[in-house]
Amino acid sequence: MAEGGKTPYDVFRKMILPQLTAALGKEPTFTNVTDFLLADDLITEQQLDSIKSKSNLSDQKRGSEVAHRLREKIRNHDDPAKCLLQICDIFEDEDVGSEVLKKHGATMRSKIEETPKASRSDPIKAQPTVPVSSGTTVSSRFRSVSNRLENAISSCLTGVVGKLYAPGLISLDLKDEMINSHDIPSKKASKLVSELQRTLNNDKHPETFLNDVCKVLKEVGEKPITDIANELGTTAASPVSCPEEISKRNLGTTDELGIEDVETVTTVLNKALFGATKWVDLGLKLGLLMPRLNVIGEGGGDAYKHLRVTIEAWLEGEDNVTSRTWQTLIDAVEGTGDRAAAERIPKKLKTLYNITL
Repeated sequence: MAEGGKTPYDVFRKMILPQLTAALGKEPTFTNVTDFLLADDLITEQQLDSIKSKSNLSDQKRGSEVAHRLREKIRNHDDPAKCLLQICDIFEDEDVGSEVLKKHGATMRSKIEETPKASRSDPIKAQPTVPVSSGTTVSSRFRSVSNRLENAISSCLTGVVGKLYAPGLISLDLKDEMINSHDIPSKKASKLVSELQRTLNNDKHPETFLNDVCKVLKEVGEKPITDIANELGTTAASPVSCPEEISKRNLGTTDELGIEDVETVTTVLNKALFGATKWVDLGLKLGLLMPRLNVIGEGGGDAYKHLRVTIEAWLEGEDNVTSRTWQTLIDAVEGTGDRAAAERIPKKLKTLYNITL
């Protein structure tokens, strides 16, 4: 039980400290975080405009304004635990780039994951919690490429909007706004991507929606957009094994992992806060050779894609790979210098997949 079974609301409220609010209100973190919060429906445009309209706010006071909105969002949410975990995802996101927020996000995540389910709902809205949907990973992947996607579609926005509207992936109102608004293309592109993110978060079948979006983006015929769609489409199409299947297949440190476990491994690394930018170091520690890693790096995409391809090569036993177990992965992660992430992996395996090492 986390500190006597505190609710998500209490967990977040206890973390609203000067260090957190100062980091939250400082640029560029403020803009990065609020962009993600808007995309995930955790703050409204009206609330954000209200904060921005207050002149002469210090970083700490501006951060406090955001924290207050998030606290109330958690309080009034149907699933406070899920809401807090969404906030943790954003705080820990590499694109936010704040070590302070990442640390606080990890701390809050650990507290809520240790709290029994019966204690997770807020006493003000005492309802049983619902597990975080399978769309969480898909949502995070889309968010990780959102900035690149905005830049890629800005120059051909009308064509992209038309393609998305035809199969009903965006509303008529949004289509008209994108075409008739006098905003600059980059701002409209940002709004479009945010709306896609919001729809993805709320869709009952996020993998299907993302695959449909990727299919349409490829039809635009622009290489930068196609590259992003291919990157997302591969991830979205990868089957995710259910926890029961995974726990039956891999019960301990000596069980060999296979290519079918790639989604599980990458998810655990992400949840353990292993930095994707260390993919080369990890590959070397796992037994891959530099020529192969050079090819991976030249293959396009961001660090997350490189990390995934590196894990695939490891799971397929390429180069000098001699072992493909969870313990091998833990040792390799620690070998990169990220001991904290290595220590989190067993806990994440237990929490996510009921695997005990």
